[in-house]
Amino acid sequence: MSAPSDNPLWQASASFELIKLRADTLRAIRAFFDTKNVLEVDTPILSHASITDPFIESFQTRYLPLTKKIHTENFYLHTSPEFPMKRLLASGIGSIFQIAKVFRQGEIGHQHNPEFTLLEWYRLDWDHHQLMKEVEQLLSSLLLPYIDLAETHFLSYKHAFINTLGINPHTAQRKELLVCLNQVGLAGVLDENEDKDRYLELLFSHVIEPTLGIAENNKACLCFLYHYPASQASLARLGNDEGQIVAERFEVFINGMELGNGFHELNNAQEQRQRFVQDNKARKKLGYPQVLIDEYFLASVDALSDCAGVAIGIERLLMVMSQSEHIDKVLAFPFERA
Repeated sequence: MSAPSDNPLWQASASFELIKLRADTLRAIRAFFDTKNVLEVDTPILSHASITDPFIESFQTRYLPLTKKIHTENFYLHTSPEFPMKRLLASGIGSIFQIAKVFRQGEIGHQHNPEFTLLEWYRLDWDHHQLMKEVEQLLSSLLLPYIDLAETHFLSYKHAFINTLGINPHTAQRKELLVCLNQVGLAGVLDENEDKDRYLELLFSHVIEPTLGIAENNKACLCFLYHYPASQASLARLGNDEGQIVAERFEVFINGMELGNGFHELNNAQEQRQRFVQDNKARKKLGYPQVLIDEYFLASVDALSDCAGVAIGIERLLMVMSQSEHIDKVLAFPFERA
């Protein structure tokens, strides 16, 4: 037997305890959904199309056929199992969940790794408010053995901005947002002709997000932020909140870190197609390549029953449970060692 290399990079980044914590957590998640009769499914990682979101870039690869020629050689590693899971929902399978490896370009840092694990699940005949309560139930059951949680907060996107910055994000004009950016030390970060959402996202990520999921006594808590601007709907339905058209979506945070993103799912194929087209226009404006729209997914959207879905980052959850400061601590082999 040859002697081990002196190069330490062959070794796992995560400790044995954290590798076991991952296994225990996945087992607990499966047990949670088993008690609720939510079916575990498995869908393709490799697909012929990708998502159009201008701010999420997919890994692309090629299929080289040995015999039969197919319509395309270009394929994508999925950024989420969302599209095929919704196709299953449209087929009438019922409420489902999946634990999947997913891949996103350019995402590396103390909270990001290009390959990571998502827990994604969908509940039939539920809206986003009902799903938020189940997310709270699952996350609390997983976290409480490891950290002391304060009472959960539920807060609208609008009131998060009003409470922290004194502005209504739905009605604020560009000039008002530029003044606000200047007041919090973010002047000049963005051009003055950017879309309004870019200003909101900058204010949110630098000023509001770090405060979410922290209770008054500095204890950690789950914080659900809901009813984002309609322009940030993505795959969510639009609804009305205090006379304002909003996206029926939410995100959940703890200790200033996002854990997950959920929607009351849009089931109008024509509207969804329009959003995908607008995404590609935004990609073109930013100088990004156009993305092939997933026609298999769109063909299923009108058959999608009323439902709500959410995706939770497993590595971030493990970081909270273990109080780890860097995602590498909860990965056996992070990107640099893969």
